[in-house]
Amino acid sequence: MRTRTNPAPLLDDPAQLVGSAATLAVNREPASAEAIREIIDAVAAAGFGGMSIWTDQFDWAVAAGMSPQAYLDYHRERGLTVPTAEVVFLDWAPRWTSDAAAGYAHQLDVTALMGAHAMIAVILEPPPSVGRRPDAGLGQLCDLAGERGLRISLEFLPWSGVARLRDAVDLLDVADRDNLGFALDSWHWFRQPGGPDEALLRSLPPQLIDVLQLCDAPLLPQGDLAQESHHRLLPGEGAVDNLGLLDLLARMGARPVVASEVFSAELHALGPAENARRQFAAARELVERHNARLSGNATSVVPEP
Repeated sequence: MRTRTNPAPLLDDPAQLVGSAATLAVNREPASAEAIREIIDAVAAAGFGGMSIWTDQFDWAVAAGMSPQAYLDYHRERGLTVPTAEVVFLDWAPRWTSDAAAGYAHQLDVTALMGAHAMIAVILEPPPSVGRRPDAGLGQLCDLAGERGLRISLEFLPWSGVARLRDAVDLLDVADRDNLGFALDSWHWFRQPGGPDEALLRSLPPQLIDVLQLCDAPLLPQGDLAQESHHRLLPGEGAVDNLGLLDLLARMGARPVVASEVFSAELHALGPAENARRQFAAARELVERHNARLSGNATSVVPEP
């Protein structure tokens, strides 16, 4: 007989959960410094221990009169870490003009200033119809990030040019950089063409999973996927097996940042404070169930093979 120890939960404490600034301001119109402070206050008051910042909001806050240091301090004073930042948009035919490079460098500089360790990147346009896929500038972006001690976390989106985990894995192979990994969104995971690919996920080195973003969805797609993505459900309200995904990552040995990312026009209408409160409550319940499932039977005796 031998003893098998269950894997450690992804989070020791639900207070380590990260809130998403972008979900509390779903439009892309510049916001006032007051509105941005309200979002930060809402995330902290809800119980989150960290914030995934949206670099556009940093720019809006500074344009409205907040200094970069004041923006940083406002998070710190409320007990919020900033482990990740969003989002770099890349193209299949990367336009590495001096202006584009300066824009990417600025986003990475903001990410580094906030003490984050990763910047999330996406590729929205369709891939080339023929020939080998280029890396869409991912390698160059990783080199810029590496100069600042940062990782790039590639996120696949079901309606985009990188629609499946398989597409993202192939792109990582092409880019071939040590500071490149994945951001895994559970809505994208569930809605990717062909559905969740657990075998592929299990095959990946666990250290490649930088970020896990929690949300939920109905069993069947609700029309256009890009539109549905703005009407997500709280974890536990839909058909996504978020609990199974947490358990799978724990058993792989992955230790991603775990964030709530529920883009929802319905929640947005409630205001930042109530939106953040509901997101944290749902994510906390899920994490507590995950922790109980793994720690409730910490060891078990199994026969020797």
